[in-house]
Amino acid sequence: MLIEIAFITLFLAMTTYAIRHYKFTWNRLYGKQRRAYQELAGHYLPSVSIIVPMHNEEKVAPHILQRLVEMDYPKENGRYEVIALDDRSEDRTGEIIDEFASRYPFIKAVHRVENGGRGKPEAMNVALKFAHNDIIITFDADYLPSRDCVKRLVAPFYDPEVGAVMGRVVPANSPDSLTTRLLDLERAAGYQVDQQARYNLDLIILYGGTVGGFRRDVLKRLGGWDETKLAEDTDLSFRVFLAGWKVVYVNAAEAYEEAVPTWEQRSKQLRRWAIGHIQCLFDHLIPVIKSPFLTFWQKVDGILLLGVFLIPFLMFSGWILGLISYLFMPPKWSNFFIAIPATITYINLGNFAMLNQVAASTYIDGRKRAIWLLPSMLLLVIHSAWVCTLAFFEAILLHRRQKKLKKWYKTSRAGSGFYYYNNLKNNDKNNVNNWYKTQHNGNGLRYLNGGKGRRS
Repeated sequence: MLIEIAFITLFLAMTTYAIRHYKFTWNRLYGKQRRAYQELAGHYLPSVSIIVPMHNEEKVAPHILQRLVEMDYPKENGRYEVIALDDRSEDRTGEIIDEFASRYPFIKAVHRVENGGRGKPEAMNVALKFAHNDIIITFDADYLPSRDCVKRLVAPFYDPEVGAVMGRVVPANSPDSLTTRLLDLERAAGYQVDQQARYNLDLIILYGGTVGGFRRDVLKRLGGWDETKLAEDTDLSFRVFLAGWKVVYVNAAEAYEEAVPTWEQRSKQLRRWAIGHIQCLFDHLIPVIKSPFLTFWQKVDGILLLGVFLIPFLMFSGWILGLISYLFMPPKWSNFFIAIPATITYINLGNFAMLNQVAASTYIDGRKRAIWLLPSMLLLVIHSAWVCTLAFFEAILLHRRQKKLKKWYKTSRAGSGFYYYNNLKNNDKNNVNNWYKTQHNGNGLRYLNGGKGRRS
């Protein structure tokens, strides 16, 4: 009886997420697309403070700082400031920051040397104390934002109900390995389809820890970043929504990251994300259900979003249950005429749902050759099932402790993403979007068409 209940529960959960994937794909391909106030980009220019936390980032620090120097945004009268925070680095990160601060008055060098907590959340909270402008924008050190990224990110803040924004993340080093190519597809599905569709449908938008921004007073009221969370970005996203603020996704605000090139690095990164996300599930599930500010469908989406890193665990559990059932304890109703159609339906609805979302993103971006990598996405699925299953049990133990982080949980940098940037044929280092098209054979990556179908 228990195994039968487990099978039905797993089937219903996976089918629910499959329907969600198909709904987002259909909306992104054929629904009306929201433009995220982009008609105001370049016209509404509030004062901005950009925070870049760094810990042992000498390989990438010069690139992000130079990019922020080149940013197309008014820099006079203190309206634009960059707070580069060196959190007790043991390499040349501090020297690089000091060099840029000496050359550009709008760059502030902040060095943490005192004893105390470690990790990105605490570093961000320290940097926030030095920010004086209305809007706070965050970038990780291994990112390269497009020159108009800040103008596009701040445009939605014209609406006084908007508390936070999130831009699009695009891997810059896709050619490095099979891993980076698959992660490129995963990111495209997650942002080009998933985030944009959720914004179109007025659901929950996630701030991804970088390439995003907040109103400074909203951050202050919420107490900044939670220093006990491995996914402080997800935690902050839900706290913004639960406080009654809107969050906007700006698909046209693109920033280019260095995706991890090996499975070992991917395992560490995914483990950290999964543990942090499951922590947020424990903390925010009940508040989401009870929230007076969220609509019914926002609550449904919030619950599914909080549980998204449980899906690999459920898939892994399903494989184990299926094996046990096949060998020892088949359910009474699992005769041939029921099992075969049910299996075919599950495969088509469940397993293909994610691949359809990936395929839709490659179609929208005009990347026809990338479609050949779709079968290889099975490697990511199997890998995620194992890593996230282990992370589920780790998250339970970590949640009981609720302690501040004692170290930086970060991905090692190779600087390879900037190799491609620095070796453009036309050496046009200011046009990051041309760089993306050069590397990905895209045919139009910047503007939503405001209506149905693809971006022009």
